[in-house]
Amino acid sequence: MIHDSDSDEVWLSPWLRSEFPDIFAGLTATLEKYRVTCGTIPLTRDLWCRDYMPIQIDDGRFVCYSYRPDYLTKSSSDRRFITDSREVCRRLRLDAKYSDIVIDGGNVVKAGSRIIMTEKVFAENPGYERSSLVRELERLFECELLFLPWDRAEKYGHSDGIVKAVSDDTVLMTNYADFDADMAREIKRRLSASFHVEELRYDCRKKDSRSWAYINFLTVGKLIVLPLLGSEYDEPAFAQIETCYPNCTIVQLDVSRAIAAGGGLNCITWCRKGNGTAPAADI
Repeated sequence: MIHDSDSDEVWLSPWLRSEFPDIFAGLTATLEKYRVTCGTIPLTRDLWCRDYMPIQIDDGRFVCYSYRPDYLTKSSSDRRFITDSREVCRRLRLDAKYSDIVIDGGNVVKAGSRIIMTEKVFAENPGYERSSLVRELERLFECELLFLPWDRAEKYGHSDGIVKAVSDDTVLMTNYADFDADMAREIKRRLSASFHVEELRYDCRKKDSRSWAYINFLTVGKLIVLPLLGSEYDEPAFAQIETCYPNCTIVQLDVSRAIAAGGGLNCITWCRKGNGTAPAADI
């Protein structure tokens, strides 16, 4: 399985440049500084490319799923934002196997030999029995899955706002306990069955509801791009993540406007390990 720490390319939707030109400029300049190849994705309909881009299985193979999230299909006016991920894969000449299972890429976190998802995937695929869906997901991803509870207060149901891989046997969990102690305990219990769990903790005067964004950082190879929110959380977040990833270069970038719109650095990026079949487009 290809993890983001194995990747050497970052791809962005052109919508990021048009909607948040300052973030686009800062991110591409950072990637250029650290010699990370960057490309733009054709045929996108919004900037949250992590959600609709395929999952890389190995050097040359990808899984392309059905991108029809309920938060975009319930309203006819929102359906125009649904990117045709199959057409994108064809345009990029990716060797992808296709599935009709409804998935968000933001609900796929690779950690060791497992993929971590929230149980929202079951709600979005009512035509499958739970056991059948698990078997099919394991067949598609060629690995075991670990499921976290879906916090219904968070409509997206994305695992990338909850947890991040540190190593094959360790994960980093967001500061869920600051907002829902019972949910935090259950998430940690499930993660602990397969991983050692580190938790982000903040001793700050006031809770910041944006603090989920720190776990939603971008990883590409040995580079981490961490959100900068202009909050008293910024410094302790950096210190803790630096401790967890001592072999990585960590750069902070102000993406507060994107976070206010509902997504973080992982959400606006798609990472892949290049194999020469689809060279990155010029930025």
